[in-house]
Amino acid sequence: MNSLIRCILDFYNLQRMENPAVLERMKEGNSEEWIMDRLGRAIFNDCDKEAKATYSRYAIWGEDIRSLTLKARNEMRQGNCERAGKLLNIVINSMGAFIDAQVMLSNKAENISFIEPAEILESYIEALNSNDFKESAEIDSVVKRMEELIKDKPLFYGIED
Repeated sequence: MNSLIRCILDFYNLQRMENPAVLERMKEGNSEEWIMDRLGRAIFNDCDKEAKATYSRYAIWGEDIRSLTLKARNEMRQGNCERAGKLLNIVINSMGAFIDAQVMLSNKAENISFIEPAEILESYIEALNSNDFKESAEIDSVVKRMEELIKDKPLFYGIED
C-alpha cells in the first residue's frame, strides 16, 4: 500500500505549479450545492466503525474541492474575480470544516490532540457573534446549540447524539 500511495504523491508532485493534473473520477452533480453534504457523509462515516464507504466519500468530496478550485481559476482567467472569490470561499469553508472535524475525530484518549473540541466551538461562537455576521434566528439557534454542548456534555470522541 505504501508503494501505491508513494506513486500517487509522486505523480501529483511532478505536476507542481505548472500544470494541474485533472483526472476526474468521482464527479457527479453540482459541487457548489453538494460539497458540504458530501463532506458530512464522509465525516459521519468516519464516526461509524461499521461504515465501508468512508474513503470513497472523502474522495468524492475531494473531487468537489478540485472542481470548484478549477472553476475559480477559470473565472479569474475570464476576469470574473468576484465569482472566483465566491467559489474559493466555498472551498476554504469546506476545508475548514474538514480540518476541524478531523481535530474532533482525533480527540480520542489514545491520540494526540492539539485542540479541545470546546475551543473549536468557542471560536465559532465568537466568530458568529462578531460584526461579520448579520443577526438572524438561524445564527442564534446554532450559537445556542453550541453553548449547550459546551456546557452540558463532555466533549470527546465517541459521544452519541
